[in-house]
Amino acid sequence: MPRRYGQDSELMHRVGQTFADARAEAGLTQTQLAELSGVHQSCLSRLEQGNGNATISTLETVAAAMGCKIEIRLSRPSVRVREPSPPATPGAPFAA
Repeated sequence: MPRRYGQDSELMHRVGQTFADARAEAGLTQTQLAELSGVHQSCLSRLEQGNGNATISTLETVAAAMGCKIEIRLSRPSVRVREPSPPATPGAPFAA
C-alpha cells in the first residue's frame, strides 16, 4: 500500500514537533504566535500535534513570525547494492 502523507502521518508529526520546538525556543505561547502570524491558535495547535493539513504558505507565515525560514531536503531511501557472485567454476557443485 502506498505511504499516505496527510492527517496523522509520520511526516506531519515530525513537522509539527519541529514547529513546536521552534516556538518554545522563541519563548512564545501559541496565542502569542497566533497574534504575530495571523494564523488562528487552533490551527497552530493542530499543526504542532501533527493533525490537520497546513499549506506551505501557512507554514512559511508561521515560520517567518518566529524569525525562521523553512528549508527542505529530499532524499531517497538507501538501496542496498548486492555484490555480484564470483563466476562459477566449471565442474564445481552448485552452492545455494
